[in-house]
Amino acid sequence: MLKFDLKALLTDYESRTGLRLSYDELSEMTSVSVDTLKSLASRESYNATLHIIEKICTALGVNPIQYFLWRTDVEENGVKINR
Repeated sequence: MLKFDLKALLTDYESRTGLRLSYDELSEMTSVSVDTLKSLASRESYNATLHIIEKICTALGVNPIQYFLWRTDVEENGVKINR
């Protein structure tokens, strides 16, 4: 499963700039809804579009590559599946 790690991106952004962004502030910067940002940050299986990821990374001035995580062990209906 491919996941975009928004929490890590925001932590790195805060470390780099000294600014801690709320989802409301990031939403204003990107025109991505707060609900979408929260889902992206907290739902393991949330399927964000590349367009959303591009908006976030462009607004924060980062390369998205370092925030993609690849997992081969996923869970379906409470059962771990290694793909």
